[in-house]
Amino acid sequence: MDLQEPRYGARDLTIDFVRGLCLPLMMIDHLRNHWLAIFTYRPLGFFCAAAVFVFLSGFSLARHHTRYLGAPDPFSIYRHIWRRAAEAYGLHLCVTVITLALAVYAPFGREVEGAVNRPWKALMSSALLNSDAPLLEFLPMYIFFLLCTPWILKRFQGGHEKAILGPSFLLWLAAQSGYSMPLPPFTTVFDSAGWQFLYVTSLYLGFTQATQPLEKPQESKTLNLALFGCMTTLVMLRHAEIFGLEGFAQTIPAWWIDRSHAGPLVILNLYLWVAFLWLVPGPLLRLARQGRVFVAVGHYALPVFAWQVLLFYVFMGWFPQLYRYSILEQALVICFAVVCLVFPVSLFLTTAQPKIRSIALPPIEEGAARLFDSR
Repeated sequence: MDLQEPRYGARDLTIDFVRGLCLPLMMIDHLRNHWLAIFTYRPLGFFCAAAVFVFLSGFSLARHHTRYLGAPDPFSIYRHIWRRAAEAYGLHLCVTVITLALAVYAPFGREVEGAVNRPWKALMSSALLNSDAPLLEFLPMYIFFLLCTPWILKRFQGGHEKAILGPSFLLWLAAQSGYSMPLPPFTTVFDSAGWQFLYVTSLYLGFTQATQPLEKPQESKTLNLALFGCMTTLVMLRHAEIFGLEGFAQTIPAWWIDRSHAGPLVILNLYLWVAFLWLVPGPLLRLARQGRVFVAVGHYALPVFAWQVLLFYVFMGWFPQLYRYSILEQALVICFAVVCLVFPVSLFLTTAQPKIRSIALPPIEEGAARLFDSR
């Protein structure tokens, strides 16, 4: 079968596709106080779109940049990854400045009132990866992780996996007990000491797949059914009010599913889906081949995320009391917000006219078997 692939066709389309889906989901979730959040906030269990985004970022970053570990220049991997950190830092400062400028003229609400009243303090805090406004704390955490990534990959290359994974787990465990180290960003929305464990383990998986890819079990039907059963159970517990499981769901300790500290059930639930899609990747491959706009959104994830933050503040100024709208009006506002998020990327793909090359795709079974093979 012949298809026309964009110039970035060598990338893993499934990773970009899932990451591209996460960004509209985050946009919908942030426009809170509407009924659609029931279907978009943690829809598949106790993990959220931000957790998927962090995992995929670490996994793809490690799998792609591991090749620079063998370069003659020992600082090659630092230059490549820190360049991406510099780009994220520039976007972070740019979004902060634009947000504060808009907040002077638009009623963004109490969330940014403190930042507007003290703009220079807010700018200095953002420069130090300590944002005062909502939604501006994710990029500082990601930048901090990027700065540490080359050193972590170097330790993996030297065979010191336990020396990295062990302390990372202990720091995560301490975070669950409220004794985490103060790591950027210094806010209560994302505790980096808890989230770093998800990122470090995703780096290790990406490094492993780039150096010694895991082999799938020959007979995995029983394992597939077990994984599917666990995933289904967690989805039912997440939506306990729909399935009449409120009593059982209330027995789950709150810190197990705590989002800000990346609780154990959050990470476990996410990795169950990762394992299942690794064993049964066919449906995801088919979706990725059809959703090329979302693939492009995932490909340009950083600038799209920055655009999403600005859109959130604009819509928060336009619709400060979204909960008072009717069900249909809320749906129309949310759809309009998603269109505003995705349309610039779609327009770019239409007008940029990237180089096209015809490639012969393998059968779906063969493509599924090579989903996580190293390049």
